[in-house]
Amino acid sequence: MKPLRMALTLACLSAPLPLAVGAQENPHGPLPRGLDCSSCHTANGWCELKNPLQFDHEKSTGFPLTGRHAAVTCTQCHLGPRYDEVQVAATDCAGCHADVHQGRMQGACTRCHNTRAFQEVAAVAVHARTGFPLTGSHLQAPCESCHQSDRGGAFAPPPTECVSCHRDAYLNARMPDHAAAGFPTDCQQCHATLTWPGGVPFDHVSVSGGFSLVGAHAMLRCQNCHIPPDGTLRFAAAGQDDCIACHQTQYAAEHGSGGFPTTCLDCHNVDTWGDATFDHSRLGFALLGAHAQLPCANCHVGPDNALRFTPSGQNDCVACHQAQYTSTHGSSGFPTTCADCHNVNDWGDASFDHSSFFPLSGNHSASCVTCHTTSGSYATFTCFQCHEHRQAAMDDKHRGESGYSYDSNACLRCHPNGRS
Repeated sequence: MKPLRMALTLACLSAPLPLAVGAQENPHGPLPRGLDCSSCHTANGWCELKNPLQFDHEKSTGFPLTGRHAAVTCTQCHLGPRYDEVQVAATDCAGCHADVHQGRMQGACTRCHNTRAFQEVAAVAVHARTGFPLTGSHLQAPCESCHQSDRGGAFAPPPTECVSCHRDAYLNARMPDHAAAGFPTDCQQCHATLTWPGGVPFDHVSVSGGFSLVGAHAMLRCQNCHIPPDGTLRFAAAGQDDCIACHQTQYAAEHGSGGFPTTCLDCHNVDTWGDATFDHSRLGFALLGAHAQLPCANCHVGPDNALRFTPSGQNDCVACHQAQYTSTHGSSGFPTTCADCHNVNDWGDASFDHSSFFPLSGNHSASCVTCHTTSGSYATFTCFQCHEHRQAAMDDKHRGESGYSYDSNACLRCHPNGRS
């Protein structure tokens, strides 16, 4: 049998029973067919009960002992030891539990309560079955904030009109003054339960004559642009894109006498003032590679943003990088078309095609200073750092060769590929 896990007490008889008890002498009344005394009693005595009892209360009576019901004594529901006589019906909660709701709640108690704890109620689900489902911020409100006069769980339905709880908010509203303007008290026409000031479907475009609250503007309080209580404008913007009418202070602080235009949206956006997206390429010089990471002051002098350099175009690198060109190439005669070797990502990452002068292969794949021993002058080179030929031996070997001279430039003329 399914064991019954509960703590039960059984009132012992005042006198011990005989060893054999007939059905007519059974103190419990009629018992389920097949139920043996040893299912509950032990051989030590009638008052000593097994734990757990080998008695399936749900199967035998149709009433499962769950939650707190599993901890009550038999005689709390049964009349004495007669288990065929119960004090209450299995479905009649009110037989044991006082109706704290005073008859205001309809339906079975189990619609809201369970056997674990009387106060354990799924309030949100219960409220959903009423005329006032809990949504938004109401989900966070304690029951007492609305059921203020209820005691012991009576929960008399309070008024459901918003103004019954939010009258102070209605009377204290200043932008606009609801009471003075004669606003209706049907708050849900404009407000939502998620947040009292948020979610108001106010058509600012129509009322303002074309100024839509987009981006960061949608998060501002009315008082940022209007003076309560009548809503007089603090700024007189000529239209949606007249940013300077409101943001004159920011413009003056950032751009001052720089001669910047007041068409702020050319660089800024409505989401955040500091997130400027200026298209520098419109000035004829796109900010590519490492240039995109530079602060404006690297190339411009404030406050009017005058240019420190005057490049003739996108690829006029030497106009800005004259100092680097001079220190690296000096009098080498290198061209000033820097992009032939360098790139916009890293000045030192040169990709010069040396094969147009001399192929670097085999042992010739050496560092630059091996052949170009004069610092900053790549036009000067020597072959004799590696080829330590004695002049007498070379003179004898090249005897009769036209144009021969013991000179690195002469070597290159005859050995342009570095071979014999």
